[in-house]
Amino acid sequence: MALYAAAAAVLAGVESRQGSLKGLVYASSFQNVKQLYALVCETQRYSAVLDAVITSAGLLRAEKKLRPHLAKVLVYELLLGRGFKGRGGRWKALLDRHQARLKAELARLKVHRGVSRNEDLLEVGSKPGPASQVPRFVRVNTLKTCSEDAIDYFKRQGFSYQGRASR
Repeated sequence: MALYAAAAAVLAGVESRQGSLKGLVYASSFQNVKQLYALVCETQRYSAVLDAVITSAGLLRAEKKLRPHLAKVLVYELLLGRGFKGRGGRWKALLDRHQARLKAELARLKVHRGVSRNEDLLEVGSKPGPASQVPRFVRVNTLKTCSEDAIDYFKRQGFSYQGRASR
């Protein structure tokens, strides 16, 4: 239960520009930093999808005490994450009441966008594309080849040469 509250606090801090995501995670008093960081990153990655599901399901109108950031973390864990598996406390019971409606809204969103997988719901900018997999620099072993040959090879492969790095 403390995990979800800590994740919601980090998300709120990031949104209000109190610090970076990583800085706020490490500044929190939560002991398992890796778990908290993973949960916050994935929740933020699916933020637009979660907002759409929460809004269309009317979760915040039905549960007045539930804050938006906490709702986002809990709905992520229920629909897209690993589930509550033995933890979650009162939040698990609260979301169990709305589970069918939330799952139906997620399915409706998938049908509306014409996708079958959760990852396909993400916007183009939040998916790792080919540009994020392009090397930024290349080290050439001059015992095996010369720099000019390596530059020619990469140009033929479709890469562009930006110039030699300074030392």
